[in-house]
Amino acid sequence: MLFLTFTGYNFRLFFKGAVILRMDLNVLPKTIVAKKSFNAALYGDKQLYKWEENRFLPVETKESRNGESKMGRGIMSRGGVHIVADVGGTNTRLALSAGTALRKETLKRYENATASCLEDILDRYISEMNVSSFDGICIAVAGPAHQDRAELTNIDWTIQKSALQKIAKTEKAGIINDMQAQGYALSALNDTDIKHVYGTPHVDKTKRMLVCGVGTGFNIALSIPTPHGVIVPPAEAGHTRLPVRNATEQKVVDYLIKKNGFAEVEEVISGRGMALVNHVLYPNSPRTSQDVIQSAPENAEARHVVDVFCGFAGSYFGDLALTTLPEGGIFLIGGLARALEPFMSETNFGAAFCDKGRFSEMNKSFGVNLVVDDFAALRGCANYLTQG
Repeated sequence: MLFLTFTGYNFRLFFKGAVILRMDLNVLPKTIVAKKSFNAALYGDKQLYKWEENRFLPVETKESRNGESKMGRGIMSRGGVHIVADVGGTNTRLALSAGTALRKETLKRYENATASCLEDILDRYISEMNVSSFDGICIAVAGPAHQDRAELTNIDWTIQKSALQKIAKTEKAGIINDMQAQGYALSALNDTDIKHVYGTPHVDKTKRMLVCGVGTGFNIALSIPTPHGVIVPPAEAGHTRLPVRNATEQKVVDYLIKKNGFAEVEEVISGRGMALVNHVLYPNSPRTSQDVIQSAPENAEARHVVDVFCGFAGSYFGDLALTTLPEGGIFLIGGLARALEPFMSETNFGAAFCDKGRFSEMNKSFGVNLVVDDFAALRGCANYLTQG
């Protein structure tokens, strides 16, 4: 069976799963481009495309709205059927994807404690889905990921690319860091998946975009668009030096240096950081990070802790903005980021973000947004696979 895929500027023709023709749309003959639009009726997926900004872009229709399309019978789409997984320290979430869209009826979550390795979970999932083979598989992991191998930091699992290829019966397999997955997800998110929280309310997916993950730990992912898809290089930003703007922040940094010999970003801008700031500033009033957030609306000490925390976060995010110039926007993810969203407009976050001397005005031009899609990492894996 012949079918076509269109990804950004790339046109590919497949026969029996193999690429038999590949073309760059930038160099298509004018007689083809002049038509300006076409329908791709592939595996029951009727998607209209139009030529715009020197490339074919999907036109939103009733069927394709919200990133999904009608697929007829079975789980089929442009680019075939993919397995995508988000492997955390406690749970693994899986889904089947069609293009960049997740098939919501295939979403499953498994407790890692019930399996000796990821392959056990994948075997169980594939059996439940009743699909014998796949066109690709991509795994996002909470830890350092290399091209062919990943070792999780919170569970004694090693994931090998060769094992993924064997279990999914496909040569197309990828292992990426969970933050990289979030970076790949950005271009696939809809307006309803994003909430503006500070700065210029503007998102431009054709420009660089920065993801900041504030949860159990801290890290970033820079999403860089190219004519052939998105590039998301790995990073370990949580282990860089924590910036200081005033005497209160210096007090926190001095505590960390005395304790650890180095004040790294992740010690403060993370889930455990709120409790640490509270401990340094109010040692006689112990509070967990959750206690701080819950009592902040009415408790002056807790509110001060939130204010100091947001000052640290705003200052560091502002540094990252000048370092990476994310003209497409900054996107916050993670449980703590969501919990702090109501406080961002009322704390030091904005002032610290823009406190950059003669470049303060530049920082005001960057929009800060909150990603509210719980399955963004899975969508990022799907997008990674569609890029080839």
